[in-house]
Amino acid sequence: MTKKEQKNIITKHVIEAVQKNFNVVADFSDDEGHGYFTFSIESEGNEFFFDMSRNDFSIISYKIRGEKLYNEAQQLEKELDEFIENEIAIVRIKEGII
Repeated sequence: MTKKEQKNIITKHVIEAVQKNFNVVADFSDDEGHGYFTFSIESEGNEFFFDMSRNDFSIISYKIRGEKLYNEAQQLEKELDEFIENEIAIVRIKEGII
């Protein structure tokens, strides 16, 4: 299996796992081709926007320090990072990706 095929398997798994376990409102898209998937999650009646790197699957919140709900966005960002890290480990073991 090539590195590109491995990355595609991991990407597909991560997106499906996030969709299944979080309330994804705006689905993953990369309309601008900037190397990030943009998506949003609803939590406690608020919509939070994030970018997920295509390279390392890291999460970046759109909220800026000082903005309303910044701390909540940071907490959700941390939850997503930890969740994705665990999902990557699971799919690597399942698919035999080193």
